[in-house]
Amino acid sequence: MTAPRSRNASSLRPVAGAGASGISGESAVGSFFHEDRHPWLTRRVRDVASGGEGTLTAIVHEESRAGTVRVAHIRRASGVEWSAAIDNIRLVPSSGSCQAQ
Repeated sequence: MTAPRSRNASSLRPVAGAGASGISGESAVGSFFHEDRHPWLTRRVRDVASGGEGTLTAIVHEESRAGTVRVAHIRRASGVEWSAAIDNIRLVPSSGSCQAQ
């Protein structure tokens, strides 16, 4: 087992622009490499890769061989939580925005 590489906040820069999900990389990285002020936090989202829906609980900047990547953490109502690529999540429209016709 190898020791984890040390990271510092200055090496983690938000990803510029927005992916297909429309999530901009402009959110500031806070404690524990989380985006603390992201507008979708605590909102209902869908992971298009798995089809699962839940509440966005965190967006974390994680190191990979390719550099720093942004990972979304989503929790179902049952309490089960999973992670997904940030470009694979979409905001689920609130039921109040649809009007009966």
